[in-house]
Amino acid sequence: MGDLGVLLAIWLVQNQGFYHFAGVLSKIIVILWPNHEIRLINMQDALILKLIIVALAATFVAVILALVLSFNVVQKLMKHNTNLLSEVRKRDEQQASTKEAFYQTEHELHKAEEKLRKAQDKINDMMRQANQADSAGTLLQQEINDVTHVADMTDEQLMSWIDGQMDNLGLHRNPNATLKEIAQTLGLTQRRVTQAIKTRQDDNTLAEYLTTKRLLDGCRLLVEQPNWTVDAVAHEAGFGGTTTFRTIFRNRFGMSPKQYREKKRLMG
Repeated sequence: MGDLGVLLAIWLVQNQGFYHFAGVLSKIIVILWPNHEIRLINMQDALILKLIIVALAATFVAVILALVLSFNVVQKLMKHNTNLLSEVRKRDEQQASTKEAFYQTEHELHKAEEKLRKAQDKINDMMRQANQADSAGTLLQQEINDVTHVADMTDEQLMSWIDGQMDNLGLHRNPNATLKEIAQTLGLTQRRVTQAIKTRQDDNTLAEYLTTKRLLDGCRLLVEQPNWTVDAVAHEAGFGGTTTFRTIFRNRFGMSPKQYREKKRLMG
């Protein structure tokens, strides 16, 4: 459409189309207004009228050219905007593709980290099992050595060894512990355990020995665990009941467990 308008304007200029157009307009005016005073215009006035009409036609052509040029500019701007929109869409698609690739890579990285963590956990478990096996082997060897040495110990030496094993294994913390169970756990005969305990100057029976061990544990827990109740201390130390613990404690130390704890606290 713009090209046709430009061609029309060029034809009017090159072929004196202004004058032909002006003549046609003059005739149209005369026909439309037959009674108008324009019929009285002489030939000279008609020439002036033609020049005016030519000027109007030139203005009309200029307007058409301006419209055509504006239309072409608008078309170019629309085409440019369309290209820009296309570039923006492509860029958005590229960004979306890049984000998708980033998220996919991040997901793969998380999966790899999870696999690595699981592998590390397995390695740690294997190392822990290996350490436990080494510890078990060491303990077994130590027990073998202990049994070998126990056979050659005197009763006094054996009592010292039994005392250490009682602390390590916490055998006295069982309120229902018996001579048979203790002897089996230590790998000794009941007679050998009884003979060893008799070498003690005080508490030279199993019952007295176990009571002393439990009292010592109770004293330690009263100081080391200030937030524990007396009932909790008695249970942990191996006494069958709190009343028994309180009675034996007062008979041995001349004060209650609570008073003993307070005394140790004040002493720092």
